[in-house]
Amino acid sequence: MEQRYFVVKAEMPREPAIKAALAKTYPLYATLDGYTEDCVKEWKYYNRRYGWSLKVTRRKKPLYWIIVYSGYFQLGFSMTEAEREEFLAMDIRDSTRHAIEDAEKFPEGLPVQFSVKDQASFDEVFAFVKRLIELRA
Repeated sequence: MEQRYFVVKAEMPREPAIKAALAKTYPLYATLDGYTEDCVKEWKYYNRRYGWSLKVTRRKKPLYWIIVYSGYFQLGFSMTEAEREEFLAMDIRDSTRHAIEDAEKFPEGLPVQFSVKDQASFDEVFAFVKRLIELRA
């Protein structure tokens, strides 16, 4: 399992460091960041093992979180049963479909997490974010 990039509490992620960490996937991150510019974005530190995560909310409703790794990022969100059905109705890869179908139920919903390492994985995740914003409007 790869190490999260930002794990030191005293070093909250800043744009230059995020850009350096993500390298070729930074433009994908920047596209997502621009699309959600009307959202509240807050870097939260959990502990040395889990480090920093970016929590994104819109109108006090959680949308997703991002964890930065070296060269890529993971985007995750918790969905309701109704949202899961919406996502399963979308044109998605089989591996993504299985991740959504297999999401384990927790009190806060059905959490899923996807790695964004290239344009294809980003396109699918970006479609989810757009749909989440519509569903949680």
